[in-house]
Amino acid sequence: MELWISGTIDEVVAAVESGVAAAVATNPIIIADWTAGGRTLEDVVAETCRRVSVPVFVQLHGPDVDAYLREMDVLRRISPRILPKLVATPDGIAAASRLAQEGVRPLVTAVSSLNQAFLAAAAGAAYVAPYYGRIESAGQDAAGLIEDIATLYALHDIPTQIVAASVRNPAQAEACLLAGAHAIVVFYDVLQQMFKSDLTDAWIEDFERKWDRIPFEGRVRR
Repeated sequence: MELWISGTIDEVVAAVESGVAAAVATNPIIIADWTAGGRTLEDVVAETCRRVSVPVFVQLHGPDVDAYLREMDVLRRISPRILPKLVATPDGIAAASRLAQEGVRPLVTAVSSLNQAFLAAAAGAAYVAPYYGRIESAGQDAAGLIEDIATLYALHDIPTQIVAASVRNPAQAEACLLAGAHAIVVFYDVLQQMFKSDLTDAWIEDFERKWDRIPFEGRVRR
């Protein structure tokens, strides 16, 4: 299981440095925020790759196969850490297949059906990303879709991994993992919420009261 992080550049760097984030995930909305001050996509992605030591998934614009491949060529020159996200369209999946044949590990995103997950895996995608929160908001069974994809992949011994995106709160994170997702994508604020527990806070407060009674010369005073 892995946690992938989204957010500002400083937030994703902090999550990676904390040791919990195995990858950085971007999308056009995130990149638009990163470039709002006038910087280019290449510039902000290059900075992120310099500051983290994990894969950085960047969504390609396309919309046709040749455009996807040209965009990925540009990004590969920035850093080998950059991996492509492509939407679950015929051209997106075809471009994912071409990139997979070149040894790249593409992610097919915006997956909303079992058929799309099957087609992406058949094309050689390393990852598929169903949008949990958006699917649930549309009144459909997001956890059920992830369970179905996990069942299909297990039945046919498919190595493609399920990356649940659009995870909006800790409860959704738990639901995705229990449904069979290999990884979840969360924003930094959701990550912080995942640490929270009233029980844990109460136990730590009790520990602190006991620590105050224990002589220890090496203690770091706060």
